[in-house]
Amino acid sequence: MIFKIMDAYRRFARRHPLRFICICAVLVICQVVIIWHFSGENADISGNRSSSILIGLAGVFAPSANVTKDAIDASETLINCERVVRKCAHMTEYAILTILIWSLLFGIKKLPRRYAYIIPVVFVACLGILDEANQTRIDGRYGSWFDVCVDITASMITVYLAYRLTKRYRRKMDPANTNPPSRT
Repeated sequence: MIFKIMDAYRRFARRHPLRFICICAVLVICQVVIIWHFSGENADISGNRSSSILIGLAGVFAPSANVTKDAIDASETLINCERVVRKCAHMTEYAILTILIWSLLFGIKKLPRRYAYIIPVVFVACLGILDEANQTRIDGRYGSWFDVCVDITASMITVYLAYRLTKRYRRKMDPANTNPPSRT
């Protein structure tokens, strides 16, 4: 299934390179706006969103636990669970951004392939630093180097998975050539 999606993606990128690059660029900008929007929320709004997600997860996985907003505020374990939810949200936001940037760069044919793996991580690192710096100006929020590290880690994991998946895809598309020449 994933290879069928990748094949359709590749065909569209080859047939409509300019359209493909424009779509990817718009999606990158939209994701940056989404990240910046969440970063700009005050502590109450951001905390309530995280609590709501945790309450929803608890309702699905442990319905008898009866987790409420008051229970989260009173329990150190639930506060830590809420932190995990926040870090997972960070990782998801920045993993999506990484894949979008990676896709955009792969649409540029003259760009060496290795840059399509390096540039997204650098971009995410820079945006993560700006994101955390922006949070220092928001009521009740603070910047965290740990969050920047979480963002970079998400980006590196995503790039690695993209690398492995595309390598496997190329091998499947051309089984006679197990080590295709790299685009450098």
